[in-house]
Amino acid sequence: MDERVTLTTDEGEDIEFEIVTELALGEDFYAIMQPVKPLDGVAEDEALVFRIIETDDGDEYELVIDDDILDGVFESYNNMIEDL
Repeated sequence: MDERVTLTTDEGEDIEFEIVTELALGEDFYAIMQPVKPLDGVAEDEALVFRIIETDDGDEYELVIDDDILDGVFESYNNMIEDL
């Protein structure tokens, strides 16, 4: 997937991410994304997980910090990759 999205922090800073993949887990949808440019606190080979929230104005992304959800998303992603 070669799609990018720009997210704005609470401080008003725009950060561009490349979407690695989107997947469903339970009734929620998630995006695994990597910052396009180096980002403090995020290793170059590290990805972040965002919950996708559909709104009338388009998709919104909420950073996931819950370890159980993160584990589930990455487990689903790894299973998807193994199936390919």
